[in-house]
Amino acid sequence: MRALGNAKILMIPLTMTIFSILGFSIGLAEETIIFVPLGILIARTLGYDAMTGAAMVILGAASGFIGGMLNPFTVGVAQTVAELPMFSGWGLRSIIYIFILIAAITTVMLYARKVKRDHTKSLVYELEQQEGTMNEDIQYQHFTPRQVISLALMLGAIILNVVGIFKFEWTFGEMSANFLLAGILAGLISGLGLNGTFDALIEGMQSILFGALVVGFAKGIVVILENGKIIDTIVHGMTSLLADVPASFVIIAMFILQFMLNFFIPSGSGQALTTMPLMVPISDLLHINRQLTVLAFQYGDAISNVLFPTSAILMGALAVGRISYGQWIKFAWKLIVIWVLICAIAMSIALFVGY
Repeated sequence: MRALGNAKILMIPLTMTIFSILGFSIGLAEETIIFVPLGILIARTLGYDAMTGAAMVILGAASGFIGGMLNPFTVGVAQTVAELPMFSGWGLRSIIYIFILIAAITTVMLYARKVKRDHTKSLVYELEQQEGTMNEDIQYQHFTPRQVISLALMLGAIILNVVGIFKFEWTFGEMSANFLLAGILAGLISGLGLNGTFDALIEGMQSILFGALVVGFAKGIVVILENGKIIDTIVHGMTSLLADVPASFVIIAMFILQFMLNFFIPSGSGQALTTMPLMVPISDLLHINRQLTVLAFQYGDAISNVLFPTSAILMGALAVGRISYGQWIKFAWKLIVIWVLICAIAMSIALFVGY
């Protein structure tokens, strides 16, 4: 941050771009919860608020997740079901991703600048009064050799997770174990000792424990819907509506349908496996490229992840940041509308040119 001088606001696009890369490459989703406290710390250090910090992480990762060029959990699964080459069509996705990311960065920067000028404009002003907003009057220190090694170790853990996902099909169990081991080693290397390392781990877990509980409750809703066979009925009823939609509007109808279904099926891979076997025959019948059908799923699923309260990712991240759902919607709804318009226009153009 010191290297940026008076242009510290550039930490916002820098941070969001990094998280977006993780979003479109390894499908960073639930993992964003543990980074929200870091985002808030950075934001308060720069003189902003908790909403800015949470948005940097949540919307940064979401932008990449929407782009999904290399996301194995959504695009990878959907293209496999649609019998398309894995990660094909990345060119168009990359272009749309750039527009999505620019819209997100612009939204957060405009809000941050408003809060910087007048803290009372903050959507979480009462929280900032309680927490004590930090400012830029901080003492900068050089990295010690131990800190450099610890940082390199954590970056190595992230890279190892990327390799593990693509090469060894790692899931959350393996990734969690990798991060836990890296955290313990980083504490020991930093000179905390065994007791100090585990004290630090426990202290860190306390800040995200409530978020973890919220994730569990949100997942419980999905379990009830699945075990009660309610989801099957909902999916069948919604897809049957496509029969009466004109062919030229089917792709947008699919997009809206996938958007709505994510309320009931917040799992990206689960939604792909549930809906794509129904969507692909419809698109074939209407001579719509299967790649567009995948896009409709991808954007409908990903955008709604930052809107619906059934999203364990969103609710967990907000809980960790002590931000209410109502405050979040007040902040994010305009961006969500912009994202929907960007994706709808892009898919319409792609359909028109025969993508």
